[in-house]
Amino acid sequence: MTITLKTHKMLWGRSANRCAICRRELVMDASETDDESIVGEACHVVAQNADGPRGDSDLPLDQRDKYSNLILLCNVHHKQIDDQINLFTIDRLTTIKSDHEVWVRTQLDYDPKKQRDDEIYADYVELWSEKANLKIWKEWTSWLLGSGQPSLNSEVKMDLEELTGWLLSRVWPQRNIRLEESFSNFRLVLQDLMLVFNEHAELRGGHLWQTSKFYREVRDDRELYDELSKEFDFHVDLVQDLTLELTRAVNYVCDMVREYLMPSYRIKEGVALTMGGPYMDMTYKTYRVEYRGAERIARPYPGLDKFIQVRFSRDRYFGTPDSIDA
Repeated sequence: MTITLKTHKMLWGRSANRCAICRRELVMDASETDDESIVGEACHVVAQNADGPRGDSDLPLDQRDKYSNLILLCNVHHKQIDDQINLFTIDRLTTIKSDHEVWVRTQLDYDPKKQRDDEIYADYVELWSEKANLKIWKEWTSWLLGSGQPSLNSEVKMDLEELTGWLLSRVWPQRNIRLEESFSNFRLVLQDLMLVFNEHAELRGGHLWQTSKFYREVRDDRELYDELSKEFDFHVDLVQDLTLELTRAVNYVCDMVREYLMPSYRIKEGVALTMGGPYMDMTYKTYRVEYRGAERIARPYPGLDKFIQVRFSRDRYFGTPDSIDA
């Protein structure tokens, strides 16, 4: 288990970014030359493992990264509570946390509506990440970019099709509009990617959807065969370019999450990458694609018709400007 984004926002927000014991502010402002410094830590009341401080508890292991078992402390008091477990018992730490949050609500300029909105955003980000299979982004998108026949696992395809409707039905707080627009942008790209992919996708072996080589059905008509071959190439290129666009869109969402919600979001993992191949020389290529410069507007994706043209101005594309029209 790990501490989720929503739990992080609950803990830090409800504690006003202050240590629950000394009430020191735990986020140092950025300077002219350096980023802000975070000197606080999410600390476990009952340790994550049985052999840790206060770890001998009936609390299930899968509940130990939950908000109710965490307390926000400075690094000094974090070390103290883990060294002095007889002084800082489970009951005492629970009381310290509760008393501190009451003090925050009654003594500081605390905005409960903003805290509620941030927790809603954080919950949406966590669910979106799961439904988009963000943890295996490079793996599943590579099936759309590889072997000349875009493919999708049935389970991933179902997740993506459910995700478009899920995003459309969200009730947004309307506090951070750029963040919300980045999700709308992602949804529109995903919607068009699935629409285009499904046009010629066939189920193979009960678990894999793969683009059909539909031009092979007219081998006896050479002129029609050539025409459909070009149409097939155009279709494959468009699916692949939409896959690149979706990767830009997912990175854009992550950028907005870092800007408006949590600066450290997916810093350790880095940007989402995708991979194509094998190519004619039997190599694979990994691609880092993002919206850049003037593309970084509220909704960078212009819709399918315009995208067919503007994709050639993106940082990477597979289609050719002289290809047939859609």
